[in-house]
Amino acid sequence: MTEIGLIIGLYYLYSVMRSASPDRVSVAMSNANLVENAQRAVGLDMELALNQLFVRNQWLADAASYWYQITHMVVTAGVLLWLWQRRREHYGALRTSLALLMVSGLATYWLFPLAPPRFALHGTVDTMAANPVLFAGQESVTGLANLYAAMPSLHVGWAVWCALAVVMTTRSRWWNLAWLYPLTTTYVVIGTANHYLLDAVAGTVYAVGAYAVARSAYARAAAAPATAQAGI
Repeated sequence: MTEIGLIIGLYYLYSVMRSASPDRVSVAMSNANLVENAQRAVGLDMELALNQLFVRNQWLADAASYWYQITHMVVTAGVLLWLWQRRREHYGALRTSLALLMVSGLATYWLFPLAPPRFALHGTVDTMAANPVLFAGQESVTGLANLYAAMPSLHVGWAVWCALAVVMTTRSRWWNLAWLYPLTTTYVVIGTANHYLLDAVAGTVYAVGAYAVARSAYARAAAAPATAQAGI
């Protein structure tokens, strides 16, 4: 119960802090222009084309909306529970890496507010708001959301964390199929016009970096008693 309370409290704190990130619309729009130009310069400006695919195929847009809203929390909570029950020796480091991922994301939201494509990229359609399912279209900067916090995509970051948690704690090659989860999530967040490709890349880098830092810290902590005993 302590672990469950800790996780719920951490997510609530993350949500409150995320909503408190500065709502600097002009800066967020300017940063979006920078991201668009950077991607265009290297031929990676795929957001409009993918979004139009979703607009033309309502079933795809609806499926993406369900995926976007449900999997983020459900899959992450499921992986945490699985780690706690089946991979207890890895749980501490992975839980800490998830916390580091959230904190680093919050810091970036504060330092680099970014408008998502649905606000900044001409021609895109917010497919989740155009035909709402579940809670889509109800976000507000006055609630537990910040509409100008697109970089990094923590939907992608959490999905990468889930895949890492599975792949790095199992031996079967079949578990590599877990990478389909962050790949699908990346497809969804871009197609619904909620994120740029660079947002997804940043989410991936943050997740891998947080995992590396936490794993290294736990490894050093585990080695310290043995080192001290050897020195006696």
